[in-house]
Amino acid sequence: MHSVEVLHKAPDAFPNNLVEWFMREYLSDHSIDLTVVHLDLSDEGVDGWCMRESDYEFIIQIDENLEGEEYHRTLCHEMYHMYQHVKNIPRCEVCAHLSELQTLDRFKKAP
Repeated sequence: MHSVEVLHKAPDAFPNNLVEWFMREYLSDHSIDLTVVHLDLSDEGVDGWCMRESDYEFIIQIDENLEGEEYHRTLCHEMYHMYQHVKNIPRCEVCAHLSELQTLDRFKKAP
């Protein structure tokens, strides 16, 4: 069973369906606790971070200024980092970047 908590200024239409789909598609054999925190990351020079708190507990921070497709791509990027952690795949920014659009495309085509 997965648990998702959203904190601080979530977009009006937080994409629960995207997060739920990602968890089913990529991490169905694990029980993940995910907290998504929205805050101003402009001073950090990034759109998001993924932090591992324990084996199956993660915090994703996303810049609160992101909207639409850019927000969805960033969320997919950071969830891919979560996937890398859980599956013990070496963290790779290039791989996470490439996965953004592929993941969104697969999600949009899902029944």
